[in-house]
Amino acid sequence: MAVVPIVKIPDEILNRKSEKVGKFDDETKKLINNLLDTLQAAKNPEGAGLAAPQVGILKRVCIARKFLPNPNNPNKPLIQDVVLVNPKIISSSKESEPGWEGCLSIPDAYGKVQRSKKVKVKALNEEGEEVRISASGFFARVIQHEIDHLEGILFTSKVMGNTITEKELDKILEKEKNS
Repeated sequence: MAVVPIVKIPDEILNRKSEKVGKFDDETKKLINNLLDTLQAAKNPEGAGLAAPQVGILKRVCIARKFLPNPNNPNKPLIQDVVLVNPKIISSSKESEPGWEGCLSIPDAYGKVQRSKKVKVKALNEEGEEVRISASGFFARVIQHEIDHLEGILFTSKVMGNTITEKELDKILEKEKNS
């Protein structure tokens, strides 16, 4: 469909709760396609997900990227974009872990956020069919981050400590990799 502009802070729409999608119609399909196109076009940084409020629409629709091992190139994972309409977390693990997060709506800010290691989600897919998804690891983190967007919650409100720049994050990750 179309690549649409990503809303950035301090736009207030990012702090507002999204409305449930009532009828799965052409408007909903257009929104899904615009989110997919916009997420796929996002470079520098690439996104791991995108929610409707991030393109200025207060509807409960988001995309969460699942990164899968690539047998042909271990350094370039395969990407599966998972569409979630009216997502609801129906269970989450008591076990949680801190992990680095960023956001396409908050340029050059990264921080560690404590999230459940596993979640189960009920939602509609891009065809309007009900799905249940079990997610763990980074995929679970992305889903929780995107559902927060639908609630008007930004990751910066959950950061443990201060946010850092991409350059600072790269240094930390390089140090962690070499230790």
